[in-house]
Amino acid sequence: MVTLLVIADDLSGHTPPFRNPPLVLTVLEIRYPEIAGGLSDDAVAAMKEAVQDSLPIMATQIEQQVDVAVEVPAPLQVTQRTAPRFCTRDQATALVVRHDALVLETTAYAGWVEHFRPLARQVIETLERICAPDGVLRIGLRYIDEIRVPNVGDEPEDWDGYINSQLLAAAAAELRPAGMNATAWQGRIQYQTAASHALTVRYGPQTGYAVDPEGPTRRKSVHPPGPYFLLDSDAFWTSEHEIPEFAADGILERCDRVHQAASDFFKIAVTDKLRVEVFD
Repeated sequence: MVTLLVIADDLSGHTPPFRNPPLVLTVLEIRYPEIAGGLSDDAVAAMKEAVQDSLPIMATQIEQQVDVAVEVPAPLQVTQRTAPRFCTRDQATALVVRHDALVLETTAYAGWVEHFRPLARQVIETLERICAPDGVLRIGLRYIDEIRVPNVGDEPEDWDGYINSQLLAAAAAELRPAGMNATAWQGRIQYQTAASHALTVRYGPQTGYAVDPEGPTRRKSVHPPGPYFLLDSDAFWTSEHEIPEFAADGILERCDRVHQAASDFFKIAVTDKLRVEVFD
């Protein structure tokens, strides 16, 4: 495991908007001990009322959980559960409240301070008031970028100058036996960013889409399928020794820290040339 030292004056992190952002999906997941009996009808109604202005459309999401017996052979046990899902009218931002996790995601990210953090605060405070989970087990913030450059991407080395050269090392000439060309690869690295905090990044040239344009959380603009460079960052905190209380201020402080780790990696991964020619 690699340790990444993060030094920042402002952990909340102002994010200037790009004219052509590569970010296609942002997901915040907060796990907590299972709410006994799940969400009551009264709790779901209270949640709907609280998020009505931001997430006015409510539906029921059906999820299946597969239980596998590891000690003795046994048939698979499939448990079906439902969870309320609240979304915007354009279906680009959605909240799912499960018996053991809150998931907030958007394909229309407009900055951490400016957009996503205030919405996260609203739903966290609402859950704290309505259900009061027993504590917090894990906080994860995932950013998926599909970096597309016109006329670039048919060959991995085409990304030279746009992506940090250290992330392109797998396609280096000295790593290719005679007669072989690197056509695609995917790297994975995990950093320890602080005590109980980590960042996992998957990266590499891909084709098509990392996030399905026909998924339940709709993408507002979709490029034609083609080559792109994937940056899939999952920054997270886990409770290792004790389970802290479910309190909005403490949760958001940890959210700021995991956001900062993902933001710092992105700034290193892309070049000024990419920012100037594509993003801005």
